[in-house]
Amino acid sequence: MIPNAPAFTDIAGVTFQLVTACNLACEYCFQDACNVTASPHAEAGKIVDPRQTAANAIRFLQLSDETPGVVFSGGEPMLVPVDWYQTFFQTMDDYLQTSGKSVEYTIQTNISILKPAIIDLFKKYDVHFSVHYDGQLDDPKLLCRKRRDNIITLRRNGFAVTALVVGTAPSLRILPETIAFFREQGIRFYRLNFVSSEGRGHQVAMIPPELRAEMEFESAFLASQADFATRETVILNKFHLYYTNVIRGRAFNTVPRPQRCLAGIASAYVDVQGLVYPCSFFTHVTGPVAWAKDLPGCLETGAGAIERCAEPDSYYDEACRSCSALPICGEYCALSPVSDTHSMASFCTSQQSLRGLMDKNPDLAELIAKRFIAHKQAYPADRPVACGTRTQPQ
Repeated sequence: MIPNAPAFTDIAGVTFQLVTACNLACEYCFQDACNVTASPHAEAGKIVDPRQTAANAIRFLQLSDETPGVVFSGGEPMLVPVDWYQTFFQTMDDYLQTSGKSVEYTIQTNISILKPAIIDLFKKYDVHFSVHYDGQLDDPKLLCRKRRDNIITLRRNGFAVTALVVGTAPSLRILPETIAFFREQGIRFYRLNFVSSEGRGHQVAMIPPELRAEMEFESAFLASQADFATRETVILNKFHLYYTNVIRGRAFNTVPRPQRCLAGIASAYVDVQGLVYPCSFFTHVTGPVAWAKDLPGCLETGAGAIERCAEPDSYYDEACRSCSALPICGEYCALSPVSDTHSMASFCTSQQSLRGLMDKNPDLAELIAKRFIAHKQAYPADRPVACGTRTQPQ
């Protein structure tokens, strides 16, 4: 971030936590940082007032010339009653009709709950579904079969769907089957999440790095064989970098650097209390930067917190410099909690293992990379706008 640059001036998406309750409350969920609580009887508990959420969304719209996305999150936002969304959309409609602005809607959900009335309402407002999915596991607590059936229902009703696949060991072991299911349903993009494995219990340490590496390689291979109809773009970009930096030997930046995710500038997160954070992953690190009700005032209080997202991290600066995965990685999130838990060590080791697999199979890695590069050149608009948000039309 440019020092002293104002916060939220180029906003592209705002995520709103509507409720802290979740009917699954998985142990690996990163949302434990946002006070998510288990709700085994699918009771929502306290819910944010829909008119207040709409008012806060409007404040962000007024800060930006973009067409921002509004993301419903939780907890589990499908626990929220249908009439909540009806009130929210009506309040937003009143503003949008007078202002001439537009907005795109997304819901982040475990998709274990899908009410018929929600289908009708969300079709009217063209809501995009970003589903968190484990794959077809046998664990009854995860309601995987119901979630699979609800994804099928969404696609049959014409909804745009992207998926965030959790990175736990059981989910990784069945990733090829999960990818095949996405392809059957016409789901274009998914993300293989590592952050979700850092949640309650920090399960990332339980994930064999070699398994993660093997599944990343497998997912890239499957995408190349299916003409990239279903793919994980972040993983495929690593093959692009391997071809460019290792096979072709292009000079690349060997200095590790914080990734430019634009948290707090292009994105924001508002919790159930109405407090604004740069992102939802590391709320305990940045702390809140403002009250949504006070926007556009108080933005100067966010500058310091947002700058932390781009500050160098001494742990990464030392570890990454000599890491064999540097040519296919090279960036890190400065807020990752490595300084006290080293919970990222397993993921970083998996990237070293992925580099090793590429070195052992250079011809295949090159083939995957070249096919992906050719696809990007032929279809430059065929890409997700951002993780968990609306993609190009399907």
